[in-house]
Amino acid sequence: MAAGNSQFESTRNLFRKYLEGYSDNGRFTKIPYDVWKNADEDDKSSLLFVIFYDAIILAWYKCITSRRLVYVDSESGVSIVLQYLMKNVAKINEDEKRYTSNYIYTVSYNCLANFASTQVRDIQRNNIEMSNEYTEGDTTVNLWDLIPTYDDDFETVQTKEAIWNIISHMGPKAEKVVNHLINPDDTYHKLSKSVPGRELDRLADVAVSKKEYAEILEDLKLQLAPFADAILGI
Repeated sequence: MAAGNSQFESTRNLFRKYLEGYSDNGRFTKIPYDVWKNADEDDKSSLLFVIFYDAIILAWYKCITSRRLVYVDSESGVSIVLQYLMKNVAKINEDEKRYTSNYIYTVSYNCLANFASTQVRDIQRNNIEMSNEYTEGDTTVNLWDLIPTYDDDFETVQTKEAIWNIISHMGPKAEKVVNHLINPDDTYHKLSKSVPGRELDRLADVAVSKKEYAEILEDLKLQLAPFADAILGI
C-alpha cells in the first residue's frame, strides 16, 4: 500500500535525489550488496532506507494500525527507523545474509513497536490528568478517536485499518502470505534458525504450504472484496 504524502515518502524522495549516483538506471531495489557495502559510510543507512522502502513502510503500517497510538506520527517514525538502520549498518557489513527485505522489515517493525509502546505512559498520564471522554445525553465520544494521527485523509486511514484488521483476524498464516505478496523476498515457509534477524520475526515459526497458500489467497479475495475499489485508489 502506498504511503501517500507521509514523511516516509518525502524522505525516500529526498534520499533518491541525493543518492542518484548509486542507482541502477534509476532503480534502487536492484542495487547489489557489494555496491552497497562499498558505498560511502555516511550514505549506507540512507541507501538501506531507499532500497528496502517497501519493507519499512509495511512495518510502519503494521505497527501503527495494530496499536492505534495517537502520539506516533510519521516524522517520529522516520527518525526512529533511521536511527536503527544506522545501528545495523555494521551488522550488515559483516553479514551479507542480513541484506534482505525480511531483515530490514523485522528491524523496522521492532524498533517502531518499541517506540510506540513507550507512548503508553503518555496516554495513561493524559487520562489521569484530564478525561478524554465527552458525554452528552446518552452519547459518549472518545476524543482521542477524533485526533488525526496520519498524513492520509480520514477515509483512507479507516480503510487501511479495516483491511489490516481483517488480515490480522485471519491469523498468522494469512499475515505470512500477505508479507510474501508485498515483499516476494519474504518467504512463506518457516525461517531457518540460521537466518539473521530470525529472533526478531514473530512469524519466523509460521509455515504455509502451497495448498494453504492458494486457499488463503482465495479467502483474502473474498474478505477484501468490499475494499477492492479503495485498494486500487490507495
